[in-house]
Amino acid sequence: MSIEGPRERKYIYEIHFLRAFACLAVVCVHVSATNYGMNSQTWNEFTYFLNQYGRFGTPIFAVISGFLLFFQVRNKGFHLGHFLKSRLTKIVIPFLIWSFAYRYILYYYDHQAFGDVQAEVVKILQGNSFYHLYFVVIVIQFYFLFPFLQKLFRTQTLMMIFTFLSLWISYQLYGFQSNINGPVGDFLSSKSFMPVWIFYFAFGGFLAYFWDEIVSFAVKRPWKMFTIAMLISLGAIVEYKVNGYVSNRRLTNLANIPLLCIAVIGMYPFLSRWNVLNKSLMIIGKYSMGIYLIHPMILYLFARHLPQNYWSVYYVPLMFILVILIAVVFIRIIQFLPFSQFVIPVPKMRKRQSMTQKEIHTNKIAV
Repeated sequence: MSIEGPRERKYIYEIHFLRAFACLAVVCVHVSATNYGMNSQTWNEFTYFLNQYGRFGTPIFAVISGFLLFFQVRNKGFHLGHFLKSRLTKIVIPFLIWSFAYRYILYYYDHQAFGDVQAEVVKILQGNSFYHLYFVVIVIQFYFLFPFLQKLFRTQTLMMIFTFLSLWISYQLYGFQSNINGPVGDFLSSKSFMPVWIFYFAFGGFLAYFWDEIVSFAVKRPWKMFTIAMLISLGAIVEYKVNGYVSNRRLTNLANIPLLCIAVIGMYPFLSRWNVLNKSLMIIGKYSMGIYLIHPMILYLFARHLPQNYWSVYYVPLMFILVILIAVVFIRIIQFLPFSQFVIPVPKMRKRQSMTQKEIHTNKIAV
């Protein structure tokens, strides 16, 4: 079954909204972590909260990646040539460009000498050129599997099977450590090893194949969705208060992420009534890939050029806003350059969105 007309356009809004949520969460993690590093590796209550709550962001990006791939197949089919060309230009080439860029600033500022060619290639392939690039390596690994997965799982029933199978795989691989020595073993035990994340991609496929049903259910219950989001948030606070520092690969995310994704989708029509908020989040969602690639460099340069007094916790909200604004302005400037799509991929949003916005306001707010 395909999604046509208003439905096809509508999903862009909710997915961009979810993207914005994930993007802001990831920036929270890195702003707070930079503040931690600039304060003699000391947390305070606020920065620790931002860091731990923001750990929802990266798994949600995996969900969105899976959703977009499976949604495309569901509605337009799969063409291997187009898929390879699209992934190469939108993900692989930008990943390589930014890997070299981050490697260079480490050389320039921290005097990290370049190793032999093999060592540098391994570093890039494992996403170790900078601390955030590992996730792009995870996504690229999923691309290798996707041509086979989309052929095997093309109905709602089969997608449910894939989702539950992936849940079992991710659960079994929690805390996985390889017994193999050397670079291969290091990679299998690292956070870049994609099978640990497979459930989130699979849940994205589940969203794609049950999109109508999930959206219809969630948007009619915005306050219930808000309650779910708040309960998950409180649970996350309790978890890090009791267990201490947790990562984005924590086991509870296998339940938290699906529920939180549905809750955020359900809250979108309600929150979109505030036009300024809606437009801001749509821009962040649209530029989320670019913001993800750029913001650690902004923070890195801040850490090396801002006086120490600007690293007070009181400046954290301002720094968060500045990082987002600088990244958005930088992306807009880059877009005027030739071949900018190879540096920062920006998805195109349909021009007929205003009609969909009216439909959202008139049809969806049911409490």
